[in-house]
Amino acid sequence: MLQKFDFKYFLMQKHVNAVFRLHFRKLVFIGKENIPTDKPIIFAPTHRNALVDALILVYENVKKQVVFLARADIFANPTIAKILNFLKIMPVYRIRDGKENLDKNQQIFDMCGQILKKGSPIALFPEGRYNPHQNLLPLQKAIPRIVLPTEAETDFTLDTHIVPMAFYYTAKDEFLSDLYVTYGKPIRVSDYKELYEQDANQAANILRLDLDARLREYVVDIPMEDYDEISALIDFNATELAKPSFPKKDGLVRASQEIIRRIKELKETAPQAYADKISATKNARQLLKSHGLTSKDFVNPPIGKFGIITRAILLIATAPLAFVGLLNTIFPTLIYKKLLNLFKNKQFISSVRIVSGIFIVPLFYLLQFVLVGLISKNWLCALAYLIASPIVFYFGTYWRKWRKMLMRKIKVRKFVDKNKGNLSDLEV
Repeated sequence: MLQKFDFKYFLMQKHVNAVFRLHFRKLVFIGKENIPTDKPIIFAPTHRNALVDALILVYENVKKQVVFLARADIFANPTIAKILNFLKIMPVYRIRDGKENLDKNQQIFDMCGQILKKGSPIALFPEGRYNPHQNLLPLQKAIPRIVLPTEAETDFTLDTHIVPMAFYYTAKDEFLSDLYVTYGKPIRVSDYKELYEQDANQAANILRLDLDARLREYVVDIPMEDYDEISALIDFNATELAKPSFPKKDGLVRASQEIIRRIKELKETAPQAYADKISATKNARQLLKSHGLTSKDFVNPPIGKFGIITRAILLIATAPLAFVGLLNTIFPTLIYKKLLNLFKNKQFISSVRIVSGIFIVPLFYLLQFVLVGLISKNWLCALAYLIASPIVFYFGTYWRKWRKMLMRKIKVRKFVDKNKGNLSDLEV
């Protein structure tokens, strides 16, 4: 059964933990004290990054193995279905999967109820689908449909808690970017007992609306109207605003939310000033684009010429080591690139990269270890090679990112020197 502890899954959790720590430059967890330790739990996360969002719960919840629900179409391939089953992921059917399959959901929901009764947590995306934008989609009814009947069977004594989760990726498709994971204050399902006994449908709808409201407290919810302009304002201002106003580890999230609040307030109180601000921001974005830049290039203040020269010297001095690291792992990199070409949707970039890091890269290193041992007849040397390879490769990937960042910083420095004051419209 999916709710039983699986030692193989436990070992994979440890491996995923290591891969995630290497993939993200900064991985920040906020509000972990909001997770009940002795209650049945439903995690309700936002969904912005394909498989990565689900793997976050694999990474974080080592003591209790989470059973996840995902859209049924990804189970079409039998091999992939076996892998997903190993990952404790069950299918949920949508209308687009065929009306004849919708009845299967009741069986899945009943299984979820049994899992909760056994004390294992479950997780599903309440939005019901992937959202490429940094905002919250309307919530679906899956969570109320699972949890309310389950609680009713025990006269609401099971005491299930729904934990809202919000993911905030600073650059979700990039390697060595930052991820903020917020666990919100849980919703206690037993509070809906009286309403459910009076009207089950109304209780489900109220619970869905309450979960929506709770999630909005933690999501960086950028309005779709003028989305690109507001995103640019966040890029340009959030880091600096967080330093004095929100010094805690959730500072960037709260600063981003504050910028959105100010923009919304400006729109409500001074529509013309808001329109002028959006127009000026659009012009500033066009100016940046004409120089091959974006607002994300200004997340941190531009560095001076001395800083650029120092970084360039360090990059040149460490280039040989980085080259060895990258060359040594060129075949897994080529396989990753090949796999990436199989997906037309950009949402899978991080997922393919992480899956490659979980499976392909370790297998390649083991193969190298065996070959070096067989050729050299010195297994101690082969072991040293096995230990050194991932370290040097990781340095090489960092070096490559540093190089790209330096090239961008040089562009930014040239732009600022020629266009002083032209970006004041991006300030809030």
